[in-house]
Amino acid sequence: MKKLLLLLGGFLPLFSMAQNTEGTVAYTETVQFKIEIPEEQKEMMKNMPTSQSFTKALVFNENESLYKDPDMAENKDMEMSSESEGMSFKMVMKQPENIFYTDLESGKTINSREFFGRNFLINGDLKNPGWKLTGEQKKVLGYVCQKATMKRDSQTVEAWFAPQIPVPAGPAGYGQLPGLILEVSIDNGDRTITATNVDLTSPPKGAIEKPTKGKEVTQEEFDKIEAEKMKEMGEEMGGNGGMRVIIRH
Repeated sequence: MKKLLLLLGGFLPLFSMAQNTEGTVAYTETVQFKIEIPEEQKEMMKNMPTSQSFTKALVFNENESLYKDPDMAENKDMEMSSESEGMSFKMVMKQPENIFYTDLESGKTINSREFFGRNFLINGDLKNPGWKLTGEQKKVLGYVCQKATMKRDSQTVEAWFAPQIPVPAGPAGYGQLPGLILEVSIDNGDRTITATNVDLTSPPKGAIEKPTKGKEVTQEEFDKIEAEKMKEMGEEMGGNGGMRVIIRH
């Protein structure tokens, strides 16, 4: 009997971990604005916000994940306004739809993205992101997490993942670590994604669906469309050295 109990005791941690392969995680994304303002406009713009935060949710199981807005009503448009010496300024920033679907079995990804009123389905493959484990640990929402870092293009990315949730998924298309990612920091906090709640109950049937709205393009094709639009906007503004707001994706 003692041997049987010992054997069962040895399997309990494995059984417990096996139950942590599906659920829903709530995140808060915060983006810092890099605002370049001409000297003569600084006084008028001094009350402008320097960041924006919004909520997201990751629904996952062993085979696939979906990162989306939990409720579009929660992420309202953001207004920037300021007034000085009889002059007023107002700018409305809309939060575009941005959904990441990942098929963890096949390694295929779909990013459904709204860009200047047009919807795109950006198809891709999971590539080796080149994560490096640092050996550092900390607790996030009660889970012991490990730190990993990587370079993506010109960005430095830090992630904290929970081996107790053995699913190689995470927010905003980040993943491929031996545990669910609960925190991400890009370029020393220019953009952060932080888990605020972890629910390891089974998601409702149909909660994870491939996005289908938009024109199908590759990442390279979308990058070209994005670059052309940004160039066009710069030309329309005349390159007159006015205020610029740069937001990290």
